[in-house]
Amino acid sequence: MIAGNRERFAIEAEIEECIDGFTLGHLRFWICGRAVGDWEDSVDLLGCLRWLKDFRDHPRKRFEPGLWHLPAGEVFRRVYDPVMAGAKSASESCVPDAYARFHISHLGMSSFNRFDLLLLEDEHGAERCLWREAATEDLHECYLKSFEMESVAGEFCEQLEQIISVSR
Repeated sequence: MIAGNRERFAIEAEIEECIDGFTLGHLRFWICGRAVGDWEDSVDLLGCLRWLKDFRDHPRKRFEPGLWHLPAGEVFRRVYDPVMAGAKSASESCVPDAYARFHISHLGMSSFNRFDLLLLEDEHGAERCLWREAATEDLHECYLKSFEMESVAGEFCEQLEQIISVSR
């Protein structure tokens, strides 16, 4: 199943099996036409569903003055690296509460272990998704409409809940 538009933003999942209260399967994002996520990895789709519902239902303040127009590498240096790449402490981040506000790799659980994903907003709510694959460090970015990722997450959650209820 897929929710959204692969050329903009979409979430794709495939159920592998339901066993002992877990719904195991594959999950990935499509961001501006690029597949992001380890499709070979098997994740607990119910866990992903909980994270995506929280993402949809509890939007964070993802606007930080001066951050939107920075090159992708600089955004990672200010928002990702101080929190995740071994800074002395997360409080050294140049951006307050950076993990809770901008980091979204947890939404796909282990399917995003090889990826670093960030989501920013401008002062009007437009979204800028930045990502890199850990192995290559190649930076990518995609500009989306206001609340586009959250809307697709909501659509995905509804579809997945229906499929899971039928398959049980």
